[in-house]
Amino acid sequence: LVPRRVRVVMAAADAANAAMLAGTVGSGLLGGLYFIFSFCVMQALNTQPPATAIHVMNSINEAIINPPFFLIFMGTPLACCYVLFRCVKEGIRSPDHTLAASGALLLLVGEFLLTAFVHVPKNDALARYVVTGSGNDATVWAKYFTSWTRWNHVRMLASIATSALLASALSLRGARLSAG
Repeated sequence: LVPRRVRVVMAAADAANAAMLAGTVGSGLLGGLYFIFSFCVMQALNTQPPATAIHVMNSINEAIINPPFFLIFMGTPLACCYVLFRCVKEGIRSPDHTLAASGALLLLVGEFLLTAFVHVPKNDALARYVVTGSGNDATVWAKYFTSWTRWNHVRMLASIATSALLASALSLRGARLSAG
């Protein structure tokens, strides 16, 4: 028979590990998505006439709103919120807590909030823009492309760094918990 307190601690450790694993995988997937956008999709769009680039980017922004994307896009920050909550609740007293809290906070600020306050407004503005077939299309696209891609690099790096931090935290946590 395992005492109740030990079972509660084990369940909390399992939930924290599951959240860190979900955050690790989710942030890795997001980092890969943003990498492909920065270095493939946006570059390909930028070779097209501005009106075409605007039209295709608006289509992408509509198509990406789907259940698999939302599972990762919303689930990863939720997992990171739980990781951060557990770290604060347990007290950031070990290297694994420091790495986990840093990774979770980095994703929440450098990926999720950045998307909400930079990319979504840029995407919404592009969707409202009426293509005219004039030089203004080129100006609108150039401004959007440059700013959107630059900020996308930031959220890509934040997501990749989060994945590395959470993976390291999981490894250190496993060593710490197995050592007793």
